[in-house]
Amino acid sequence: MRSPRTSLMNRRRFLEVSSLLGATLVGSGGAICAGEPPLALIGSETQLFLDDWIVERMNGLRRTLHQPKKKGLLKEADGTDWQNGDVYMGNIVCQDRRGRFHMTYRYGWWDPEVRNLHPNIGDDKAHWQRYTTAYAYSEDGLSWHKPRLGLQEGPTGFRKQKEFPYEVPSGTSKDNNLGCPIDFIYDLHAHGNIAEPSKRFLVRVVRKEDTHPFAKTVESQMYFAADWPDFAKDPTWKDKLTPVVGGCLSPRGFASLAGYDHEAGVWFAVSQDTLGRWIPRGGRDIARYSSSDLVRWTGPELVLPVSADESKTATDTVEYMNLDPCRVGGAKTGVWLGQLLVFHSDRSDPQYMMPTARNVWRKGTTELRLALSRDAGKTWQRVCDKTVWLPCSPEPHGYDRLVFAQYPIRVGNEMRLYHTVYDGDHLIFKRDGSLFEPGFVRTARTALATFRPDGYVSLDAGEQTGHLVTRALRFQGKELSVNVAAKKGALRVELQDAEGKPLPGYSLADSQPITGDGVAVTAHWRRNKDLAKWNGQPVHLRFELQNGSFYGFNFA
Repeated sequence: MRSPRTSLMNRRRFLEVSSLLGATLVGSGGAICAGEPPLALIGSETQLFLDDWIVERMNGLRRTLHQPKKKGLLKEADGTDWQNGDVYMGNIVCQDRRGRFHMTYRYGWWDPEVRNLHPNIGDDKAHWQRYTTAYAYSEDGLSWHKPRLGLQEGPTGFRKQKEFPYEVPSGTSKDNNLGCPIDFIYDLHAHGNIAEPSKRFLVRVVRKEDTHPFAKTVESQMYFAADWPDFAKDPTWKDKLTPVVGGCLSPRGFASLAGYDHEAGVWFAVSQDTLGRWIPRGGRDIARYSSSDLVRWTGPELVLPVSADESKTATDTVEYMNLDPCRVGGAKTGVWLGQLLVFHSDRSDPQYMMPTARNVWRKGTTELRLALSRDAGKTWQRVCDKTVWLPCSPEPHGYDRLVFAQYPIRVGNEMRLYHTVYDGDHLIFKRDGSLFEPGFVRTARTALATFRPDGYVSLDAGEQTGHLVTRALRFQGKELSVNVAAKKGALRVELQDAEGKPLPGYSLADSQPITGDGVAVTAHWRRNKDLAKWNGQPVHLRFELQNGSFYGFNFA
C-alpha cells in the first residue's frame, strides 16, 4: 500500500495525461505544458520545486509551502509604528545600486468635499478620499525617514471630530514628503525578467489635475532607468531616464505589470478583470493583457476564473481579487510566480453591496495564495493546492486584517515582503451609506514579512529517506549548489548519465553528506566537487534526503 507521503511520477505518462486536461487552473503537482522537450536545458538557472517540471520521479518526499514570518508594521524614524500609507499598485520598496532603500507609497486622507468632483464618486463614500504618492528612504529598510520635498500641499496634522470622517486635516502645507512625481516604478532586474543594465527600473512619471481617486491625468510618460531616479536631490534626474515613446501600462487602468517573457516575446500584465465582464460570472476573477512593445496592448482575456472547488456560501464566497506575478528561477526555465489575492466575500446581507452597482460585494477579508505560470500568464497552476501563503489576522482589528500583495526583495540571506495591510474589514460603508462599524474607519499601512531566499516550497523527508530523480538535463557550471535545511539530517546527491547509471566518482556512495542549513551549499564527492567535464552533457541528478527540507539547486 502506497504511503500518502509517497509520490511516484513517470514523466512520460504524466505528459500524456496532462495533454488531456483542459482546465485553466490545475492541481499542485505537475508541469504546465504537454509535449515539452524531454531534455531540460537549465544552464546555471536555479531549479525550484514549485511544481514537477524538473522532476522525473520521487518517493518518500512531501511538498511543503512555507509562510513568511510576519514582522509587524514598519517603523518610522522616531521608532513609532508606520502611521499611514501603503505600497499599493505601482508603489514599491526597492534598493538602489548603493544599497539604500527607497519607498514610494500611496498616502490618503478623507475629504467629503470630493463627492461632487466626479460622477463616479457621488454617494459612494468609500471614494470620499484624496490620494497622492509619497516618498521615504531608509538605510536598513526597517527605520524610515520622510524627507521634505516641498512639492504638494498636504495635511500638516489631523484633528478629531465626532462625525465621519472622524479625523480631518488641521491645516495644509508643502512642508511634507508628498507629491512624488513617480506613481509607478518596477524593478525589472529583480522581478520582471530583464537584465539589460539600462533597464533596471520601469518608471511612470505622472501629473494629475487633482488628488481625488478619479482625477484626470494631465501628463504621463513611461521611462527606463538604470538606477533609482533621485527626484528628491537631483534636479536633472529626468534627463537620466530613457523614454518609452508612446509607452503605457495595460488598458485595465491598474498600475501593475508582470514583466517580459523571453520565450513568448511579450510583456504581459494580469489583474482583476473589468467589472462588466466578471459580474455576470458571479465574482472577481483574473484577466491578462499583453504587448510586444509596451505601447500597443491586447486583452483582456480571461486566464484565471474562480475554480469550481472554491467556497460559495452566503458568508464565504471566494473571489480572485488580483494577481501579482514576478519571475523566479531564471529567464529560461523559471516561472512566473503569482501572489493570488483571494477575497472571502460575505454576501449574507444586501447592504454589503456597492451602492452604485449591484452584485459588487465589499464585505470580507483577504489572503494570499501562490500560483504559477510557465506560458507568459496564459494558464495558471496552484502551488500546494489552496494552502494559504500569507494569511490575514483572525482579529477583527489586527494590523493585517486585510493583506495585499507586493514584490519581495532579497536583503542578504532573507527575502523581505513589504506589503499593504488594513486594520479592518474590506467593508467600510454599507449600501445605504452608513458605517459598517460606527465610529471606526480602517487605515492602510505598510508591514513587513520575511522568508528564506527561494523558500516558497520545499520537498521534505523525515526519518524515512526520500528520493528524487530529475528529468534529463544539460547544465553549465563547475559546482552544484543546493538550498537545504538539514540540521538533524543529510542530503546526498548522485550524477547519472542519460540512461540513469551513476557516473564514476559521483555516485551516492561517493557523495559527502550535506548537513546544516544554507541557501547555497556546495555539493562535494569524495574525490572532488568539479563538474566542468560534464557541462553540456545530458545527465540526471538523484537526491537522497533524510530529516530535512530541500528547496532547490543550481549549477554555479
